[in-house]
Amino acid sequence: MFLAPGPACSSPTTTVENTPTETPTTDTSTSEVSPGFLAGDVLFEGSTIPASTVVKNTTDPQDCGDTQSLGNILISPNGQGIKNVIVTLHGVPLPEDYQPEPSPLALDNRNCQFQPHVSVVTTGSRIDATNSDPIFHSVHFYGFLNRNLALGPDQSKTIRTVTRPGYYIVKCDVHGWMQAYFRVDDHPFHAVSSADGKFRIENIPAGSYLLEAWHEHFGKQEIQVNIAHNTPSRVTLYYGDPSPQKGGK
Repeated sequence: MFLAPGPACSSPTTTVENTPTETPTTDTSTSEVSPGFLAGDVLFEGSTIPASTVVKNTTDPQDCGDTQSLGNILISPNGQGIKNVIVTLHGVPLPEDYQPEPSPLALDNRNCQFQPHVSVVTTGSRIDATNSDPIFHSVHFYGFLNRNLALGPDQSKTIRTVTRPGYYIVKCDVHGWMQAYFRVDDHPFHAVSSADGKFRIENIPAGSYLLEAWHEHFGKQEIQVNIAHNTPSRVTLYYGDPSPQKGGK
């Protein structure tokens, strides 16, 4: 079960390239078959690159400034890669009684922002919250982890271990612009796109899977991807205004 963190601000445009990056190779000296991996890019299409929403601030302006950015749209001017897109593979077979390796999340209140802004973790992972600012913040979780706690200056608290897959939102009740998103999965086949829009998911068994991409502003899209043994595959996702020059339309 997945809890979507609210409606998207705009509809995504789906343009997909899903191709192997090189010819598969087979090592005849061993019968062991290596898993594949998925390398991808999430790009913005359009001549005008949108910017993050900026809000005026009257709460603790001496520490937080007169304005703050929501950080909801971060696009590289070189290549137009979109940062903070959560990508997840669905339907990947797992061994019986599989337990994912925990991937603890350290959520820091720093410079009146949650850091990291977007992340992915596995079930069984611990969530820790830290306040690196000299003012009070609250850490309010929404989703399957409904908890709210106050954090004083330079204070840290362990929230709890997350056990249910889904999307979660974190907000600060004191400073309304502060929010973060994370997704919990019972497998490791997920990633968050970097500042240049790139992501990588490794150790994927061969097969055809549904790839879900979610962005807090541009929304969600789903595509089918094919993974082969010993073969790196690549996928390119596009959001924004369609370009007639791109393939796959």
